[in-house]
Amino acid sequence: MIKVKTTTVALTTVAALLATGGAAAAVATSDSGASPASADASKSEATSAKHAPKKDGAKRLCKRAPKIDKKIDRVLRRLDGDVKKRGSLERLEKRIDNAKKLDHGAVEEFLGERLKDRRALGPRLEDRKKDLAKLRTWCEKQQDEKKTDEEKTDEK
Repeated sequence: MIKVKTTTVALTTVAALLATGGAAAAVATSDSGASPASADASKSEATSAKHAPKKDGAKRLCKRAPKIDKKIDRVLRRLDGDVKKRGSLERLEKRIDNAKKLDHGAVEEFLGERLKDRRALGPRLEDRKKDLAKLRTWCEKQQDEKKTDEEKTDEK
């Protein structure tokens, strides 16, 4: 019984202190002419500015380009696979045929939408692969320019 009363009194005291501290903070911000909402907004802007990217990430992207290229190739191979390959277009078409035979309309509709999305994925990945090839040539050009700049500084 004593522990319950002591805990209750302690929690009530902490709540009262927090409430007065919050009121004091509100008065302090209202005295400065800024509302608490604008103070919070300026804090979030300062925080986001601190974590904003300083560069475009080209160095890291050039480093990841080979891995991205392998991943695109792997997904394209999967899409072009046969009925036994999970994730292939043929396998999904077979599943749709099976749903039609069993008269599962909802399943057929769901898989049809998935097939439509998966068919659209192939051309998008092909376009991305072309863009990645352009990126790789740009990265190689940048590395060559960097090497020639280093050689010029070494000659001086």
